[in-house]
Amino acid sequence: MVLITRVSTDPIRNLSDWADADEPWTFLAACEEYYSTCIDCSRHYTNLPVAVDATCSGLQILAGLARDASTARLVNVLPGSEPQDAYKVIAIEAEPHCPVSIRPYMDRKTTKRTVMTVPYNAKPFSNRTYIRDALKEKGVEIEKDDLTATVKAVREAMDVIVPGPMRVMKWIEKEVGEAIKNGATELTWTSPSGFVVTQRLMKKVVQEIKLQLLGRCKINVATEDSDKVDLAHHKNATAPNLIHSVDAALLHETAIRFRAPLALIHDSVLARSTDMGQLSSLVRETYMRIFADRDYLKEWAEQIGAQSEPPIIGDLEPERVIESTYFFC
Repeated sequence: MVLITRVSTDPIRNLSDWADADEPWTFLAACEEYYSTCIDCSRHYTNLPVAVDATCSGLQILAGLARDASTARLVNVLPGSEPQDAYKVIAIEAEPHCPVSIRPYMDRKTTKRTVMTVPYNAKPFSNRTYIRDALKEKGVEIEKDDLTATVKAVREAMDVIVPGPMRVMKWIEKEVGEAIKNGATELTWTSPSGFVVTQRLMKKVVQEIKLQLLGRCKINVATEDSDKVDLAHHKNATAPNLIHSVDAALLHETAIRFRAPLALIHDSVLARSTDMGQLSSLVRETYMRIFADRDYLKEWAEQIGAQSEPPIIGDLEPERVIESTYFFC
């Protein structure tokens, strides 16, 4: 109480009390809000926004698309008595398959960025950077071969722990490749909120120039799109763009039903604490409608002209998200 009062009533003279906080301006705003509403009682309402985030939104969306209950449970789509931690579970699964010297450091911090970005088609090269950086923060330097083995262990652990999302991503890449090879020049689909997505990715026209000042130096300069479809780019981009379109639809449909101040940052929503109960209910109801009232992945497959059925596991009851306290937390 003394600290909060001191900071809120004279923040300049008490700069040392709050400047070194993890989020100093957020801490200062929280002190002022608490002092005014609970200590001084000079204000009887709050305008301070509270942020809640999706639990690995990429996996939440993919779990709904694949109707994969095991993944849904790990990312809090299904209800539980406490928040689940997919990053930790994947780290535990990967640990025995990592080099012995790395096993003591395999925890959620080591795997988090890799697990977060794989749904957005992050490849082993970027996985290497994330894992190496996470280990470096622990004071651990990892050899090249050990890093390769660790990345492999984490990705294989994801195949075991989150099977639905991994199968859906591989299926998307295969079907997109077939569509482009069969003559498609772009992909078009409609998101659950009605937004029409057009994905047109063409190879660049490249000019080759020589710089006399630097000797015989050749630089490729991308100038404009050619008439050739970029197959590799389409295969890499479609799963992330599909996830983003569904993610955006989730927050779009939530926002238009929410009648209070609101801010959105990707998979994070900010609202006043007094409105958070209503917002939480709307987010869960919207997820339920997207995945329980329709089979969106099958709809999407038809829209892009997929030649095979999507790998839907089918054991998830999306309506149970209504009971999940920690869906956004």
